[in-house]
Amino acid sequence: MTSDPQWADDEHEDEDRNQDEAAGRKPDRASLALAVATILLVAATAWLRFGPGLFPRPIQIGEPMPPTRLADLHDPGSRLLLGVQGEVLWLVFVSTESAEATPVLPELEAVWKRLGPDRRFGMAIAAVDRTGPDRPRAALEAYRGKLPLYLAGRDAPQSFGIEPTGAPWHFLVDPHGRVAALARGSGGDTVDRLAKMATAWLDGLDPASDARFSLTRADAGAPTSGGIRILSASPPRS
Repeated sequence: MTSDPQWADDEHEDEDRNQDEAAGRKPDRASLALAVATILLVAATAWLRFGPGLFPRPIQIGEPMPPTRLADLHDPGSRLLLGVQGEVLWLVFVSTESAEATPVLPELEAVWKRLGPDRRFGMAIAAVDRTGPDRPRAALEAYRGKLPLYLAGRDAPQSFGIEPTGAPWHFLVDPHGRVAALARGSGGDTVDRLAKMATAWLDGLDPASDARFSLTRADAGAPTSGGIRILSASPPRS
């Protein structure tokens, strides 16, 4: 005859065995903490190795304009574009991987013809392309208008946190060297809105601070280093 106590003991043994197995499957806290620390260490190392370019973000309004390397269409060297105190700079990045690159150029040329004679205004239209300089050079050379056209350095999209494809990016830099307006698009409304802002800033500047913005070497007699030339404002033209 089977006794109930014997059956109850077997049940308790099974429960104890299940609890032991469940406890064995629980992750060890020390191992879990070590795994988390390892992941954080790897992420920090990647950040230090690649810098902010690994996780680019769009530049924020009010931040200083990042130094930007530009190259002439037929110049093997590059130049460093900087915001200049007392001047207004309109910097445009156009992607030659997109069909929206060239339609904006006539709109920008109209602004350049109107504001370009002011020695306190500067404009730079820089082509960006992930394939290299050949395609953007060919795309810009095909444009027959008169515009300050350049090739953007490979670090430009990372410096500004922009996508190298799609519609043009516009950055309007105020007389204090800070990005005061950011827009994206190739439509006339976008260009007109930025042109009005630039005109208002120019009207508010002291005429005595007239200094021509141009892509020239800071010291024309100094030798270049690694093909890099520092840009600054040139003295007013007589």
